[in-house]
Amino acid sequence: MTWFSYHGGHSGQFCRHAKGRLREVVLRAIEAGFTHYGLSEHAPRDETTWLFPDEQDLTPEDLAAGFVEYAREAHALREEFSEHIELLVGFETEMLPPNGWAERMLELQHQGPFEYMLGSVHNVGNDWIDVSPEATVAAAERAGSRQALELGYFRSLADLVTSLRPQVVGHLDLIRKFDGPSADFEPAVRKQIDLTLEAVREVRAILDVNAGAHRRGLSPVYPLPFILERARQMNIGVTLGDDGHGPHDVGVGLDACMKAIASAGYRQVHYLCREGGEVVLRAAPIDEVRPNL
Repeated sequence: MTWFSYHGGHSGQFCRHAKGRLREVVLRAIEAGFTHYGLSEHAPRDETTWLFPDEQDLTPEDLAAGFVEYAREAHALREEFSEHIELLVGFETEMLPPNGWAERMLELQHQGPFEYMLGSVHNVGNDWIDVSPEATVAAAERAGSRQALELGYFRSLADLVTSLRPQVVGHLDLIRKFDGPSADFEPAVRKQIDLTLEAVREVRAILDVNAGAHRRGLSPVYPLPFILERARQMNIGVTLGDDGHGPHDVGVGLDACMKAIASAGYRQVHYLCREGGEVVLRAAPIDEVRPNL
């Protein structure tokens, strides 16, 4: 059996809104039976304006130093536990700074050096869209409407995918995080989602089927069923992401992700692994991925 996740590995050691230490995350992944596990800490933000609410006592320089330490620690853990689990060391992107974000993300990729990039967008313009329901409502008001905000989000994600060519695209419909189980999109937004999926297909990336919102009781796994079904029709591969923010989250909610993947008609799930010193993409039949359905 193959068992994997590529969106997660956040820890309180390097992320203020996570818990525990990175070593504890890795040990929990081993205990949970993962054969492959991706570490994808958040990219540091270079401007004080973009500090998270729980980072107000820090500076961009603090974040940059912490990110360097994350890369060092992750690579050390990769080697230490290589006989027990295949760790892949990556990072999760931001579409920041507003000017020069693509160059900055590529610079970070080489700085690590990192084995994969998790392409994610968490802001539209000057607004975070996943911090709180109130912040998302305010962002929609500034954008002119909720539909305008959603269109801006999916256009931004398509731009990021085309520019950075990440191996994995994170929580594709994050914009509906706080919309609950009835989350949906208007026809105009669905058309833009199709264009975003076309960008994903063009760069041969795979989609992160992500347990984050489901695990928190906020809404279904990312992305919604109709998006997953459309991705399958477009021959876009999928992988798993627990979006863990501490050892307590490792693997939690991936059963729901597997059910969503199967319900969308997929018969295989993709995973990243290391072969001959290179990271390659492989596929496993659903019945050979834990848990069995």
